[in-house]
Amino acid sequence: MTRLFFLFSLFIFNSCTWNEIPEVICVPDEEVYFQKVLPIIEANCMSCHSTTANSPVVLVTYIEVIDAINNHSLRDEVTSLRMPMYGSPALSSLEINIIKNWIDCE
Repeated sequence: MTRLFFLFSLFIFNSCTWNEIPEVICVPDEEVYFQKVLPIIEANCMSCHSTTANSPVVLVTYIEVIDAINNHSLRDEVTSLRMPMYGSPALSSLEINIIKNWIDCE
């Protein structure tokens, strides 16, 4: 019986590999969004990314911003300085870090 248990345990531990462990994905905090991120988005993004601007990416609500994170690379657009677009005032390094840290759940 002990031998069977040992073989079963050996099978279980060897059947999983490190790349099968699911990656933990965080959900950016809604309260932090309203306190820190929304003012940045209102001041720098909503003029182009609103329902009235007819943009493919709308950043008016928390849910729309989460969608932009998941489906439109919002983090990369901000950290690479591609957004806001040329001609608009650039985000400060503090604003970029607030958005990046919020998206990364830090």
